[in-house]
Amino acid sequence: MSAITISRQMGSRGDELAWQVAQQLGWQLVARDLINRAAAAAGVPHMALVDIDELGLLNLRASAKEWRAYQAHVEGIIQAWAYKGEAVIVGRGGQMALYGWPDVFHIRVVAPLEMRIAHLQQKENISAQSARARLEASAKTRARYLRRSYGVQIDDSSLYHLTVNTGLLGLSQAISLVLQTSQDWFEANCVSQRDEQNSGIQQA
Repeated sequence: MSAITISRQMGSRGDELAWQVAQQLGWQLVARDLINRAAAAAGVPHMALVDIDELGLLNLRASAKEWRAYQAHVEGIIQAWAYKGEAVIVGRGGQMALYGWPDVFHIRVVAPLEMRIAHLQQKENISAQSARARLEASAKTRARYLRRSYGVQIDDSSLYHLTVNTGLLGLSQAISLVLQTSQDWFEANCVSQRDEQNSGIQQA
């Protein structure tokens, strides 16, 4: 059982980083489809639209009961993938759904605001003003999800093993850093677990 969770700011190229990491490791990428599966499993398919409508354009709302059912299924799916192992899990509070799990490495991907605006402008062919509005709305939505579901702040550095700045490092170097650091951590973690097991056997 090994997994990586990736929390990212919109425009930080975190999705590209996650895809590249999953490809290079040969692991399963668990991303947007998680929302639709959780919403369907909870019997509230419209929750998928509520969750991804970061600008509030659809004017959709969910009851507290619907939210709890949806969030519980999201968490269950995340935990099932982590238990299966070799999964890169993007967003949806993975850093908290799997908080404290022994073989899960948590990453936060960030970038300077102006760089994220420029990236979103180019990607979506929109104005700087529109890009900024989307980034601000996304940040509020993602922060609210973590706060509402787990009572934590998304930028709390203590939730992550590693925070990478793709704006300062560049995407390629950020990917290399994630791969090297996570693999070193997994190897060290395996050694630590073996030592604990051997110690327990000797004491028995």
